[in-house]
Amino acid sequence: MTNLDVAPLWDSTVYNAGFIVVRPTPMGIRLYLMIRNQTQNSKTLADQESLNIIIKQLLKKRQAPDFRMHILRKHEFQSGYAYFEAPPGRLFPRDKDCSPWKPYCPLVVHNNWIISKSAKVYRFREHLMWLYDGDDRYYSSETRNFLTYTNPKKVAKVRQLSALIAALAIGRLLNRVVILPRFLCGTGPAYECPLNSLIRISTFDAYFKGHFRESSFLGHPKVPDAVKRGIYDGTTELSRNRTDSTRLTSRKLIRLFGNITARVLNVGNLFGVQIIFDDKVENEAFNDTIQKAIRRADYRQHPN
Repeated sequence: MTNLDVAPLWDSTVYNAGFIVVRPTPMGIRLYLMIRNQTQNSKTLADQESLNIIIKQLLKKRQAPDFRMHILRKHEFQSGYAYFEAPPGRLFPRDKDCSPWKPYCPLVVHNNWIISKSAKVYRFREHLMWLYDGDDRYYSSETRNFLTYTNPKKVAKVRQLSALIAALAIGRLLNRVVILPRFLCGTGPAYECPLNSLIRISTFDAYFKGHFRESSFLGHPKVPDAVKRGIYDGTTELSRNRTDSTRLTSRKLIRLFGNITARVLNVGNLFGVQIIFDDKVENEAFNDTIQKAIRRADYRQHPN
């Protein structure tokens, strides 16, 4: 950087205005004065679009022969698309992202190419790239209990969402936080995908924040060993009390699992399970919340 005025991150298609190194040189200052003047005189021009227009102008040596620019090293500074989506794709953390035969691990991943703060935080958490524990001790709580369930290898999206709804209902009745499974996506051969591939995380988070965790949660280093090891398999109890399409009342569910003290309760496959709250007011309130909370979206969180 000592010989440069500016070094932006390459955002797969353009220079990125959100992650950029600028030195206080005459040309570095001139660049931002030009961007400010251009955006102030336009009602539609965004800062990133303006940055790219001005850089192209300055790179024409006749206009700015002293302008010195280079993009940040692509293997060290990556956009959200380059790190998470570029083939072969990285929808979940991989055990050997950085290895002796792959020495060029990114120094910085710019978590863009996805809409909303909630979705960005969720994606970082899913990839074990989020360390902030918060006042509620998101990872390290010694008292919070959890619920896990599974998705079979072949299933329609709508049935996956029905299973998610059943898990949220069970979590509410048993006062357990739901640890999400991996979901299935694809119109051809199915592949594993995170929840943001199916629904809008910002809307879901508005109604269920604190009541769910990402699928990789138990792999986070801040999660206590007592949680990671304290898993109770309740799949047998559930299967004995269900058929392929079963309605379970809250009273029956609490009778089955209310006395389980394990930190993590695994209930297995919830396909076809519908939870009915015995309290009609509570049942209507929960169903109303579900209707508001689940909105279909694609991976980047555009409405689907």
